Amino acid sequence: MGIYCKLGSTVLFCTMDAMVKGFGGTYSFFQLMLFRSVVALVPIAFIVWRSGNIRIVRSSRPWLQFARVCAGLGSTVGFFYVFPRMPLVDAYAISYAAPLFMVALSVPLLGEQVGWRRWTAVGVGFAGVILMLDPWAIGLQANSLIVLGATFCYALSTILVRRVSRHDADAATLFWFSIAAIAFALTGAIPQWVWPTPMDWVWLTLLGLLGGIGQVLVTRAWRLAPASILAPFDYTGIVLAVAYGYFWFHEQASWTIWLGLPLVIASGLYILHRERIRSRERALTKQAAIHIL
Repeated sequence: MGIYCKLGSTVLFCTMDAMVKGFGGTYSFFQLMLFRSVVALVPIAFIVWRSGNIRIVRSSRPWLQFARVCAGLGSTVGFFYVFPRMPLVDAYAISYAAPLFMVALSVPLLGEQVGWRRWTAVGVGFAGVILMLDPWAIGLQANSLIVLGATFCYALSTILVRRVSRHDADAATLFWFSIAAIAFALTGAIPQWVWPTPMDWVWLTLLGLLGGIGQVLVTRAWRLAPASILAPFDYTGIVLAVAYGYFWFHEQASWTIWLGLPLVIASGLYILHRERIRSRERALTKQAAIHIL
């Protein structure tokens, strides 16, 4: 079920990202982020209503929630800013460094042990990321580095959601992020406000619903399955990114993307393979200990 939720959220987020790119020439990224955050409260309100208790949004770990909100804002702002400014498939390809960041962050934040094989995979993956950043084209580096920074924030947010889910309900995590995102986006949207046309109101509302439902699904996925299992399924988004970029925006990925992407995907899949082996070993060790007792 966690994998299904992850795949569903990937489809919704990729569609929302394409819409952000499409509207980026008309509205500021602050205004688009505001619509995404305000409308996203609708599915969150439904979750709270189904629970029958408003206390479900109360956090027992406020500082952990605060850290998660900051990381989530860094990711959202970075991606919303850069999607209208570079090919969609390029941005998605660089964002696939997220599993590599997750492995590195899982050591200090989750207390996991990472062996030399997974560290080697991380190294190979980062080599692929450097290729995709296209160090030979200085003009592209700024936006590429913004995507990389947003990807790091996304990975950090994922790890923090995994930790906070041990103490708080999904509704609390979703609620506080939406409130913080609305407050942040509002401060930047007001000075640059462009009043939407009647049809744009419909599309921008849909954009917000896609983001809100996608956030509900991905938060549920992180609760149902380990981050190391879910992370490789992010790669399915490259199919939609290529399709949207080609048919909607007439874009083609740069040649360095196709050089580095296989290295990043291969390293991520190998990390998944090693995690499955480690999970099997932990299960066998646990069973042996039970038999001894």
